[in-house]
Amino acid sequence: MVLPFVRELLADLEKSPVFQRTASHLKSRAGRQRVSGLTTSAKALHIPLLASAAAAPLIVIVESNRAAEEMLPILQSMGELTGAVSPKAVLKLSAHDVLPFENLSPHPEIQEERASVLWKIATGAAAIVIVPLEAASMRLNSAEYYANLARIVRRGETIDIDPLLEHLRTVGYAAADAVDMPGEFALRGGILDVYPPEADRPLRIEFFGDEIETIRKFDPATQRSAAPVDEVILLPLTETPVNEHVLGVIHSRLSGQRLSGSESEVEQAMLATGATVFPGWEFYAPVAGS
Repeated sequence: MVLPFVRELLADLEKSPVFQRTASHLKSRAGRQRVSGLTTSAKALHIPLLASAAAAPLIVIVESNRAAEEMLPILQSMGELTGAVSPKAVLKLSAHDVLPFENLSPHPEIQEERASVLWKIATGAAAIVIVPLEAASMRLNSAEYYANLARIVRRGETIDIDPLLEHLRTVGYAAADAVDMPGEFALRGGILDVYPPEADRPLRIEFFGDEIETIRKFDPATQRSAAPVDEVILLPLTETPVNEHVLGVIHSRLSGQRLSGSESEVEQAMLATGATVFPGWEFYAPVAGS
């Protein structure tokens, strides 16, 4: 809990002429504005205030993943201390831990974090994003692309479960007999157990036909359900969904094959290659338009 007089004291910073000029410049989107002479702690204090004053997300570029990790809790604390930004809206978009075409895939934890953060940015849930220089220089897809990485399911909603399961597979979830780890799902009759990233417990979604009847958290050890929830966000585990079309296009490009014919004929030819994922395949996905 932050005492009211502390926030009132910090709010005086926003009344200074320099802050007012900077905030006005940000609101007008008039181009670059240089602010200098701030200590490290003063920068961390002003960034949430500027994000609030600008009424738009801010990107803070730092030198490395380590620098981003060190800055994240500081900006989250300053956001809460000033009341300017919710700590949950302060995010970190890590750079990959491998370079493109090293024949290595990024670490799963980094893939999961990036996918979640990119979805939050695309859906307007980010106020401040800390980005290492390497990540800022990487090619990104459209906001619509990242917004489609997650699925929101609600109690009482009618949904076709087969496309939902296919989506979970493409964004990194794995089918399991029993769900006890993030990124797993299991379907038993009209019950779907799924453990989204960032959730404190897995969820049990019960269907009545195609309608979601209940959504409950449950303890994977005892299988005992807790209080119901109205909706759940099934966050992705990868920013690069994997499907046969993408793998087929990558395979055809890397093998030097040039396929021709109707769209259906080309698709069938790509599927016939039996292409699968390989280390570093994510960096080739742009050739398939992903």
